Amino acid sequence: MPDVSVRLAGPGDRLLVERLWLMFCHDLSEFDGLLPHADGTFRSDRLDMAFSEPD
Repeated sequence: MPDVSVRLAGPGDRLLVERLWLMFCHDLSEFDGLLPHADGTFRSDRLDMAFSEPD
């Protein structure tokens, strides 16, 4: 079994995290009933805050 490590995401990881966020929101939409925007994205204010707030 491979070793697993965890690290904080940095600015260079944003595109990857945005894609993971999209899939996460898509999976949860089954339970919370939220629909995506016309372009297929979901609200990303939490994601934006995670990359703009220092903490």
